Amino acid sequence: MADPWYVSLFKNYAEHYDNESFTQGTLGECDFIEQELGYDKSLSILDVGCGTGRHTIELTKRGYRVTGIDLSEAQLRRAREKAAKEMLDITFLQADARCLPFESRFDAAIMLCEGGFCLMETDEENEAILVSIARALKDDALLLFTALNGLFPLTHSLTEFYGNVDDAGSACQENHFDAISMRDSNTTTFTDDDMIEHSVSSTERFYIPSEIQAMLQRLGFSTIEFFGAALGSFSREKPLTSDDFEMLVVAKRKLASDTLLGLYTKSLQSGMHQRAYRMVLSFLITLQSALQEDFPQAKVTSLYQGYQDMSYIALVPKAFEPLGLKLAVVYLHRENSFEFWLAARNRSLQDVWREKLRTKVHEPYTLGEKGKGIDTIVSTTFDGELSFDNQSRLLARLCDTIQAMLSDLDELLQ
Repeated sequence: MADPWYVSLFKNYAEHYDNESFTQGTLGECDFIEQELGYDKSLSILDVGCGTGRHTIELTKRGYRVTGIDLSEAQLRRAREKAAKEMLDITFLQADARCLPFESRFDAAIMLCEGGFCLMETDEENEAILVSIARALKDDALLLFTALNGLFPLTHSLTEFYGNVDDAGSACQENHFDAISMRDSNTTTFTDDDMIEHSVSSTERFYIPSEIQAMLQRLGFSTIEFFGAALGSFSREKPLTSDDFEMLVVAKRKLASDTLLGLYTKSLQSGMHQRAYRMVLSFLITLQSALQEDFPQAKVTSLYQGYQDMSYIALVPKAFEPLGLKLAVVYLHRENSFEFWLAARNRSLQDVWREKLRTKVHEPYTLGEKGKGIDTIVSTTFDGELSFDNQSRLLARLCDTIQAMLSDLDELLQ
């Protein structure tokens, strides 16, 4: 399967990206961000789709604590190089904005120059980014991001607009805007960092302000404001109009107890929450039976349902019993993903095995580090498309992954 266009584009495009016209407004944009933060440098900030780290680095230089995430390892590599030259200690993580590995951690999030939102191939994926960011934020938080302004293509020609853009390494060759889906399909040529020319076909979603307002309200944001996103000069004095190609969204959330309960009640009333949860548990029970059939010499524990954070089944091969070890098949509800954990019967034993295996663990496995709530010695993530529509295929692939991990663990535990 071919990579999505936004993956192909950023594989080797970091240096040229820094020279594009739309990346030249960093200082003025950070001035506005500081203003919205109230110049409170105790706040923790998440930069979603940080690219080569221009906002992350500038805000860190100004004294803020910023974590940058991006899907492109090439972009992150350049971000780390730039931070090192400035002698800045910044955490840059490769992560998918649709399933961020954080919960209630940050006081604010920024997502500028789209940063992933509007670039996904479906509306559901775009909204998943906002859902994921909202989950990463604390109850009282600020979200500041840019999005493609749906008012613009309804009154202007995108073809003419792209033709007037003077960028260093990319150019739009052709495009078609569909006013029903509010998507622009275009073909863009760009020169990568090895001076090789490429062409990608993309689809980008333009949003009407009311669409974004509805999504953010569902996530508990009560104050939602829209402004024109002028490159390098964000301002509250710039109202959003149909002449703005991009909109600037400033949203604030303050989840009082009643608001939080209201969101919870709406989720339950829709019925989707309960249906999805029952479907997952039903599949896990089927998986439990499959494990008993495929691994008849091993003990298979009862299903631990959890509290809608994670559910798991443990497998204890005969060789693991005297070692006090087990292999847990873990479903993470918020991430909609499976992980496989080598764990022990207690935390003390886990610490012992963690140290024994410290120098032996290699990809695709990760050594768990000691910490509160860390119950894994060695783990790996299910690699592949997770689809419950074809459960027989998913069961087979999970069992194959477990078999492969057990074989690898036999070598590790020698």
